Amino acid sequence: MKPATTHTPAEPARKLEAEIHASLAAEKNLSSETANADAARQPALEQKFLALNQLSAGIAHEFNNVIAGILGSAELIAMDLPADHPAHESLRQIFEASNRARDFLQKIRALAQRPPVSRQPVPLQPVIEECLQILRGIIPAKVELESEINPGCPPVNADAAQIHQALLDLCLYCWHGLPERSGHIKVTLENCRLTKNFSPALHSGPHVRLTVRDNSPGLDHRAREKIFDPFHTRKAAAKKIGLELFLVRELVHAHHGEITVESEPGSGLAFHIYLPVAV
Repeated sequence: MKPATTHTPAEPARKLEAEIHASLAAEKNLSSETANADAARQPALEQKFLALNQLSAGIAHEFNNVIAGILGSAELIAMDLPADHPAHESLRQIFEASNRARDFLQKIRALAQRPPVSRQPVPLQPVIEECLQILRGIIPAKVELESEINPGCPPVNADAAQIHQALLDLCLYCWHGLPERSGHIKVTLENCRLTKNFSPALHSGPHVRLTVRDNSPGLDHRAREKIFDPFHTRKAAAKKIGLELFLVRELVHAHHGEITVESEPGSGLAFHIYLPVAV
């Protein structure tokens, strides 16, 4: 008969501690290997971006020539028609479709270009206030726009124009998801301190969090997963190209920040942008 094995109360704790240390060591090694692999892939990635940029520029040039011909011909036809001719409605649709095609080509080019960023210390409160002023001229009065800004938030190293555009696109996306285009959109700015476990893309330390929140019906898990995909758009925004959120994420990443989305069906939608404070 084997002698009975006895365990002291400390043995399970020591075993658990050893497992935790082993797990942390494995995670550290994996992070190091991932970082080294990313660094090795960087030159090839830059070459791919350059080739894609050149290809998209050539395609955009050729299509712009085609669109210019369409618009020119439509303008000549419009000049020859009487002002009350019913064909003017068809011509108007041609003009709208051609202009949307031009916008589409510009977005395609933007996909292949890393957005140039000229960063300097920028306080975000004036950027938010200016953006909301513009939105009040775009969004109907039945949509309530609200802001809650912590005046103690420090500046961030940013391109003010690009942060302004990102905030504008997020607010417009929220507006398009409101039922009957009425509801509530709130923009908040606050301080936060992130730990190294928050996101591998961010350094730990002081950050500001810029949030855009609405009271829309919200998104399910599948829609949240695809929200930053190219050409994603809401059904209510069928005329939009669908690259806005993709480009917003690229801009945030170019600022060494991160953007997350929070939503559940029936509970609204919120975007959170995290940006490191200016040192």
